[in-house]
Amino acid sequence: MSSEQDRAPRRRGPARGLSREQVVRAALDEFRENGIAAVSFRSVSRRLGVNPMALYTYIADKNELLSTMYDHLFRAIGEMLPDEPGDPRQALVAFFTAAHRLMVEYADLSRLVRPTAAGMDRDLAERIYRLFAELGVARERIADVHLALLELTIGSAAAVHVRFPPAQAPDGGAERPLLSAVVRRIEDLDMEDHFVRTLGLLLDALVAGGGDA
Repeated sequence: MSSEQDRAPRRRGPARGLSREQVVRAALDEFRENGIAAVSFRSVSRRLGVNPMALYTYIADKNELLSTMYDHLFRAIGEMLPDEPGDPRQALVAFFTAAHRLMVEYADLSRLVRPTAAGMDRDLAERIYRLFAELGVARERIADVHLALLELTIGSAAAVHVRFPPAQAPDGGAERPLLSAVVRRIEDLDMEDHFVRTLGLLLDALVAGGGDA
């Protein structure tokens, strides 16, 4: 007969060759390829070739996994900001362009909402808001301007995924010359270049208008 000690469950230790960073990267791969709804301990563990229970050594639950994924991605965006003071407009354009690029790569990124405020990068937020202030946006209007630029970023990234394929694009014909011209223009657009131009126009308009969104 087995002793009480033999029957006691063994505490799981770290899986050999596995790390928290690997878990998060595997979750991000799942996110990029299959969307946010596909991210689970089961799908991530399948990518890593381990039992789902092994992930609990590194991540407490799905909320923590999503939060860590969020931090990982937006830390990469934050790295686009220069460490030294410079042109605030150029820094903001670089920041939002990096965010747009990630939202194109991860189609569901706008849905990756942090479940909690714990660990939020408040320093990054303060740096962004300081850039707005340096451009001349009044403190009470920074939130409005930031939201306007964020909405443009999210909407532009979403538009990349719903562009008409050339074979399905509507042909306006001779009776609709403007429609035909617009469709051809859309097909030829470099969407990131288009976003950068639009972002610059909106940012300049908001600043010139005293920060009104």
